[in-house]
Amino acid sequence: MEFFIDRDPFLKVLARIQTVVERRNTMPILGNALLEVAEGRLTVSATDLEVSVRTVTEVEAVVDGALTVGARVLFDVVKELPPKAIRLRKEGERLLLTCDRARFDLATLPAAQFPGIPGPEGEFRLMMARGQFVTMLEKTQFAMSTDETRYVLNGIFVQVTASDDPEQPGRIRMVATDTHRMAMVEQPLEFPLPESREVILPKKTVYEIRKLLEEDDQDPELILGSGHVQVIKPDFSLVSKVVQGRFPDWRRVVPTGNTVRLTTAREAFHQVVKRISTLSHEKTLGVRLMIEENRMRIVSVSPDQEEAEEEMAITFDGAEPMTIGFNARYLREILTVLSGETAQFSFKDDESPVLVYDPERGDALFVLMPMRV
Repeated sequence: MEFFIDRDPFLKVLARIQTVVERRNTMPILGNALLEVAEGRLTVSATDLEVSVRTVTEVEAVVDGALTVGARVLFDVVKELPPKAIRLRKEGERLLLTCDRARFDLATLPAAQFPGIPGPEGEFRLMMARGQFVTMLEKTQFAMSTDETRYVLNGIFVQVTASDDPEQPGRIRMVATDTHRMAMVEQPLEFPLPESREVILPKKTVYEIRKLLEEDDQDPELILGSGHVQVIKPDFSLVSKVVQGRFPDWRRVVPTGNTVRLTTAREAFHQVVKRISTLSHEKTLGVRLMIEENRMRIVSVSPDQEEAEEEMAITFDGAEPMTIGFNARYLREILTVLSGETAQFSFKDDESPVLVYDPERGDALFVLMPMRV
């Protein structure tokens, strides 16, 4: 194998795979990137056996071939090279990399040892508008669980639903919860669907998809299989195992009977909570909302009994004043992903789950559990 490539496009390709490569693993080959040269194109692949990525770029090929090399070592080397042409040539069991006057002799492992990356599985394919995909992930990923013992919550539940009328567009819904808060967003698709499908995207996959989508404005193709999900762009593809298990019925989490409503300026409330929570306990991050007819006091107290308080105007239709506590970080994360100028909270009492939503939009809702402060 031998080829020439400019530093910048090579660095972009190598940067794309770095977060997939595990720093510590029991199989040395998983720390390597697979380099394959054929017909003037270089394909670079990486996998941790759960998530795999493959990216393609054009090169000046001299000899076709394949090998694997340490992904992080190669990236670190290329990152420090001048922006000039790089020559890579396989010599025995080594990879010789030269650029200008620099020369690097790198260890390799045979391409045959690299794990196979699954191809497209099934025929359930849909094109997603990039902006729509990014928005839906943004509004849900913060609520993914970090509790590894509850693995079905360690990701985002994706539910694609076909219309009862086969000629009408389908819908896509994403849900995430860690049992302390839940986020749900639902939007229409632009085309009919042959059937409905449900998968749970693992947490790492969600982060990799976000990174992929934010590179450019290209719309991705999404392939949903029974065991894998794949996201495809013209020069890049990601394939991941899905979480096996049944996601809880999110509808049962949405409270009913929440008839008391509070409406406030979203960004102003976000900034108040941010300021006041600087004195809250570093573990619980608790803030207390003391709510009356047209005003709300936001209060926090530090472990040293230092106190912070700020008042803001609200609209509140409750018959009696109420006091309720929240985790400030959870509250701020919801306020951040709401789209409108106002945020609306629906309460039942000071101990029951609270509904949070944008009163001007009906595509997303959030559930937040109160806490004792």
